[in-house]
Amino acid sequence: MSLVFSFYSVFFLSSSLGSFFVAFLAWQRRPVKGARELAYLMIAAGIGAFWLIFETAAPSVTQKIFWSKLEYFGGIATPVLYLIFVLRFTGKDKFLTVKNVVILFIVPFITLLLTITNEQHGLIWTGFSDISEQTNLMEYYHGIGFWIGYIAYTYLMLVLATISLIGFIIRQNKPFRSQAIIVLAAGLCPWITSLIYLTGNNPVPGLDITPVSIILSGVLSAVGILNVSFLDLVPVARETLVETLPDGILAMDRQNRIQDINQAALLFLGIRNKNIIGFPAESAGASEIQLLNAAIDYEPEHQVEILRDNEVKTFRILKQEIKNQQGGRLVVIRDISDRVERQKEIKEAEERYRNLYSVFRLMADNTEDFLWAKDINNKYTFVNKTMCDRLLISNNINEPIGKTDLFFARRERKAHPENPEWHTFGEICADTDVQAIHGKGSKQFDEFGNVQGKFLFLDVHKAPIRDENGNLTGVAGTARDVTHTKKLEEEKLIALESLKKSEENLQRINAEKDKFFSIIAHDLRGPLSGFMGLTQIMAEELPNLKTSDIQEMALSMMNSSETLYRLLENLLHWARIQQGTFPFNPEVIPLLPCVSESINLMLGLSKNKGIEIVNTIPEKLTVYADINILQTILRNLISNAIKFTPIGGKVSLSAKENRDNKVEITIKDTGIGMSQTIIGNLFRLDVQTNREGTKGEPSTGLGLILCKEFVEIHGGSIWVESEVEKGSEFTFTIPGSSEFM
Repeated sequence: MSLVFSFYSVFFLSSSLGSFFVAFLAWQRRPVKGARELAYLMIAAGIGAFWLIFETAAPSVTQKIFWSKLEYFGGIATPVLYLIFVLRFTGKDKFLTVKNVVILFIVPFITLLLTITNEQHGLIWTGFSDISEQTNLMEYYHGIGFWIGYIAYTYLMLVLATISLIGFIIRQNKPFRSQAIIVLAAGLCPWITSLIYLTGNNPVPGLDITPVSIILSGVLSAVGILNVSFLDLVPVARETLVETLPDGILAMDRQNRIQDINQAALLFLGIRNKNIIGFPAESAGASEIQLLNAAIDYEPEHQVEILRDNEVKTFRILKQEIKNQQGGRLVVIRDISDRVERQKEIKEAEERYRNLYSVFRLMADNTEDFLWAKDINNKYTFVNKTMCDRLLISNNINEPIGKTDLFFARRERKAHPENPEWHTFGEICADTDVQAIHGKGSKQFDEFGNVQGKFLFLDVHKAPIRDENGNLTGVAGTARDVTHTKKLEEEKLIALESLKKSEENLQRINAEKDKFFSIIAHDLRGPLSGFMGLTQIMAEELPNLKTSDIQEMALSMMNSSETLYRLLENLLHWARIQQGTFPFNPEVIPLLPCVSESINLMLGLSKNKGIEIVNTIPEKLTVYADINILQTILRNLISNAIKFTPIGGKVSLSAKENRDNKVEITIKDTGIGMSQTIIGNLFRLDVQTNREGTKGEPSTGLGLILCKEFVEIHGGSIWVESEVEKGSEFTFTIPGSSEFM
């Protein structure tokens, strides 16, 4: 592909680079309202101009059509992007929803598709002229798709943008009107160039200067950015900031001509005509002449009272010189009527306070409570007569004024040096000062020794004192003698505590009684009934029974008798513990033989279920314990482990000496485990935690409670770790022999 670059190619190259430069300037200021949209517009125009470089340099019709189609990718979007930029600049953001923007691009998108497929329908270009030998340009003959989808739609976008700008210019003050005029002038460029192109008055046939007009619009916008800075002075921001202020804002030059004024200033001055920018303030038609004269005056501050609607209004007028404008000044008119009214109310309240103070003083001095107030430096500003009489042995109410809590502390300790442990009144007051500052100043029932040598209980309350601005200025307090009330409450608490303990003891006794009767009524009767049933069968059917049947019955009777024996043994031990008659004779004994003997007693149960018992107790380990009680603990824990372990499981016994000279003995099984709820209630007599074993073996839960009692008799503790279906691990401690040797 051989391209013939010409002056026109350079022209479009310059235009493209200029467009991209304007886009860069706008993007640098993209936080400003409208800058981002202007950048998009210039990028689209630059893309269109860029492809025209190659269109003007292409030597054949086919190549020129190809580059013209690429030019449409940028050019077709510029009218829509220009309208979006204008809407953003004029503050009509509410129209720029995603849905509306998509709708605006539908026609350009269809037109672009028609351009790409023009060879199939000829709706965009119906034909082409010969390529000029002098300019290497050719003319395009357009179809109905071009006139509707490109020209008509472009003009529609420009009309909407122009209407929006004209309306904006009419509404705005002079500084912002100038900015809008720049944007409007920029928007007229595409109108003019497109008319030249379409009417055939183009000075160079075949040269499309419409993209250049869009770039010229961007250049005007760039002038605005660099010189007028219209993107920095966004009118919407001015409306949001200035027009919403409650204060009147008025800007004037040295000839008192109004440069800017907001709605509040118009209202305060009584000016009805809003279009007074550039007019002298004296001829603006203000009805409040006194207020206007104060605003025009060069004095930096004024306060003016005027009568409006039978109401006195007070205004404060502040002035500030405008830099770089000799004689120019910014005037702020502030309505302070409410503040002045509040000050009057405060003065009236102070007068009422002075009138009421004498009454208050009389009431305060005749109450039995202590009353006082302190400033922010903890110095007393008020005390009542009662406080002076009881603490100072004096009725001089002015004596503590200006002094701190140490004044009372010294007086009290000097009067009673033999009681240094007394809390002084000054200490009680100081103790709640910090709390009072945060609105929590109260301290009930403080013990306090007064000058008569009696112990008192004072109910002390404090509260912060604040000025009209909410600043803390001091603390006020009261103290009441509640000694009698305190003693009554203490007696009541003692009685309630005693009653609570009696109630808890009664509940415990009832729970133990219920548990005892439950064991006798249910758990004891079950195995006994089974034993009796088997003996009845043997008595009635013995001649007809086989030897194997008799042996099976005998085995069942043996198991029932063993269960009955252990249950009766546990009941007997538990009853003797409750009565305090259980013998306890500890001695130094080797641990392994004791454990082995307990295991041998359980071999029948373990073999019946095929459970392996592993004993890893160290041979030389000794303990200081009652051997009978220790074996009872071991039998119960081993029996439980076998009971809740499935057939073919495993029970392990281990022991070690810890740092506290205690021996930790652990019985671990591979059984069904326990939930955390069961573990939490395991050693409580008042909660049912008993479950059947893995072969339906009965369980009362009394054995574990008995184990806990026996372990604690030795001064040890017992605990369990378990998870459901992962087995259980019971551990208990008893004294090691090294502690007693």
